[in-house]
Amino acid sequence: MNFNNRKIKLHTVAFAISLCILPSIVSAQRNEVGLSFGGTEYFGDLNTNTSLQFTNPVAGVFDRFNFDSRISIKSQFNYTRLAASDSKATNKWQQTRNLSFFTDVMEWNNQLEFNFLDFKSSSPKFKFSPYFTAGFSVFSFDPMAEYNGNKFHLQPLGTEGQGYPEYPDRKKYKLTSTAFSVGGGMKYRLNKNWIFWCEAVNRNTHTDYLDDVSSTYADPLVLLNEGGPLVEALADRSVELGGEPVGLSGKQRGDARRRDDYLIFNIGFSFTIVKNKCPFFPHH
Repeated sequence: MNFNNRKIKLHTVAFAISLCILPSIVSAQRNEVGLSFGGTEYFGDLNTNTSLQFTNPVAGVFDRFNFDSRISIKSQFNYTRLAASDSKATNKWQQTRNLSFFTDVMEWNNQLEFNFLDFKSSSPKFKFSPYFTAGFSVFSFDPMAEYNGNKFHLQPLGTEGQGYPEYPDRKKYKLTSTAFSVGGGMKYRLNKNWIFWCEAVNRNTHTDYLDDVSSTYADPLVLLNEGGPLVEALADRSVELGGEPVGLSGKQRGDARRRDDYLIFNIGFSFTIVKNKCPFFPHH
């Protein structure tokens, strides 16, 4: 055997060993992939009593890394819709205000999970564990409203005077925001590869405009002159009920002290990617 042939064989053996070691390192963290689905509920100026009457479906895909039997991190993409209407409120003031909205939400969420029990895949005794979770989300939204049979994007209109020179302190809000998420859930291992889980996680957002409602009514004449009759109509929809308009300049329209939240409660199934056996060497 010459030197070159020996060198080629050594490289071949080294490559084969690396193919075996790398999956072992990755699988030590137990990577999971899966799907989730459930419901989403919005809480804000149009749902002040944390009612669950505005629930909409949510679907997502996720990837979870288990560092050990206690600590995991889950990265998840969710798609859902948030909506609410004053017409379904229980208090007279909201009913008279008569605002409504809906928005599609696309969210990228990263959560750290702590299992309260020793959740192991190698032992049948550790199939179940409740867990606590907290994390951080980035999401997009775009509030809309239906008026006279048509749907309108609300952010460009400036229904509270945003973007108009008469209200220099009211800027157009961004359609991307962040949220701190906190909640809990339960995991159950169906077999070596499949895990069922369910959780409820609330998103404390950093925006008060999920519903396009935040502070006080702008002057109707300003909205009419600067934005036109559509802006004036969507800013104060109390007139649609046939009574006197409630949207007087400076009168409360929303609660700027409280930012909007949304709760996601869902179930999911994940597939655990286990260590691959090395194909180059026999196993005894």
